Amino acid sequence: MVRRHSIKREKVLNVLQRHHGALSAAEIHLKLKDMDITTVYRNLELFVKDGTIKKLNLGGDEAQYEYTKEPHHHAICSDCNRVLHFSVPTDMLKELLKLPDFETKSIEITVRGNCKH
Repeated sequence: MVRRHSIKREKVLNVLQRHHGALSAAEIHLKLKDMDITTVYRNLELFVKDGTIKKLNLGGDEAQYEYTKEPHHHAICSDCNRVLHFSVPTDMLKELLKLPDFETKSIEITVRGNCKH
């Protein structure tokens, strides 16, 4: 679906593209003080729906939103909440899972543990 150009939509996407990692809607809103939080959420959900960004549950109270060029997964430290990004070939994961009668569209992995920092 083609969406009409929106300056506000572009601003939300620019914040995510410039930031390495995930941000909550509240964190995005802090960077866009001229935009109300409802508009931030509405645009985030549009981006999630069309696949431009990913909505993540990395723990905590709020969903996180992330723009990524390459698919990747997350490892989260239980002590310091550091988030590490890692990649595993999707074909390898599909082979390991071997889900019968199921067409896998995407795989999201979140690993929890402790880092050495």
